[in-house]
Amino acid sequence: MQKRLSADLNFSSEELDTLVRLFPKGVCAFDFEMTGLSPVFDKIIEIAAIKITPDAEVQTFHQLINPLIEIPESTIQYHGLDNGQLRDAPTLKKPLREFHDFYGNSPLIAHGAIFDSSFLIKALHEHRLEIGLSDIFDSCRLARGHFKKKDKEDKEFIPPVNYKLSTLAEFFELNFEHHQALDDAYVCLKIFAKVAGSISEKERLSQVRNYGYVFKLKDFKKQESYALPKKLELLKIYLQHKTLIEIKYSGGKRKDEYRPVKPIALLPMPQGLMLYGVCMLDNMNKYFQTKKIKGVREIS
Repeated sequence: MQKRLSADLNFSSEELDTLVRLFPKGVCAFDFEMTGLSPVFDKIIEIAAIKITPDAEVQTFHQLINPLIEIPESTIQYHGLDNGQLRDAPTLKKPLREFHDFYGNSPLIAHGAIFDSSFLIKALHEHRLEIGLSDIFDSCRLARGHFKKKDKEDKEFIPPVNYKLSTLAEFFELNFEHHQALDDAYVCLKIFAKVAGSISEKERLSQVRNYGYVFKLKDFKKQESYALPKKLELLKIYLQHKTLIEIKYSGGKRKDEYRPVKPIALLPMPQGLMLYGVCMLDNMNKYFQTKKIKGVREIS
């Protein structure tokens, strides 16, 4: 039982013109739905992408994936996909290769791009596919950077209350089904085009690079760099159960001291494997290099 497409694609000529001018060789927005947020042990269950060619043609890619693991109830409530629906779907290998061929070396756009690109890089390593030369852009970062700048310059401007995909969709009066990958990819690309199109031509390219650019796929290290050290294997369990922990971290102002952290995800990053979480000392989201974590323990 698989199906699940969606998204009524409707780009204005202005939006297409903005995207083609910024990316004359084409651009591809993509979105994954996953069993969780940590590519170290979670799996991709849906891939969707929308590509704008140099001729402003709109092309789509969509595939449901059988993850071969149990999908947690805690994530089903968001994306609405369960194991029964994905029973007859292919496993990741063939759809990943097809998606890889679909985007080629095109620039890639995602909303909260660090998460999706972390899953992509992990999958490319696992299935021995070429990493490629794609630049990664983030529609969330672009919107946040531009609107915060505009808010400072224009006292009458009312910015979005936050920069979640659903909030920005409402801000731009876009209707969509959140957490369906094709809809999310479509709205991500619409938001990117609308924000970029609202920037003066003189500043557009520089703002897109300054605010929207994240990194190059080829910046990521070899697969071995993303292996979780044995002494930190309990992190998997803590993440799956959303357990509050303390980590002994050899970095920052509190070097080699234990600090309370609410773990969110383990993410492959260009610098190596990172623990992403909320540092409870200052209630800020931070990245912690796992190679600098000297100890981890549950807060009792």
